[in-house]
Amino acid sequence: MNDAGDEQAPGAKSGAFEPPAGSVSALVRIFFSALDERDPDRMMQTLAPHAVFRALPHLPPIRTADEVVAYFGKVVSSYPGARWTVTDVLSEGDRASVQFVIREFSATQNREVHSEQVVIVRAAEGKIVSILGYYDTLEFRRLFWDEDI
Repeated sequence: MNDAGDEQAPGAKSGAFEPPAGSVSALVRIFFSALDERDPDRMMQTLAPHAVFRALPHLPPIRTADEVVAYFGKVVSSYPGARWTVTDVLSEGDRASVQFVIREFSATQNREVHSEQVVIVRAAEGKIVSILGYYDTLEFRRLFWDEDI
């Protein structure tokens, strides 16, 4: 097993584990890699056509893969220098909890700012069907939007 709770493939080098294609762990890593690389086609390949995304539990859902990819296109356009990095994936069956970090250099603060966030992902038939985000909105706004920190 690796630190993400995934079984290691036979013959794989320690620390070089690649989850099986289609597993929820592999799907979320591909999704975030595509987000970081601004690759909407690759993001789309991870999503079921009927995928649903909610940025926070109380917000209305964004429905269909096309709309989810369009939403994330707007997000990356708002943060052109941002980098998305998955730091941990805990998965079991068709569900995963994904911890990731968004980093971007702030000229105003003359330093890199970062926000740790979590999403809960559900997959079915080898595709992501649901993503639900959890993050501290006040912390994010303070770090990424407040000019006079």
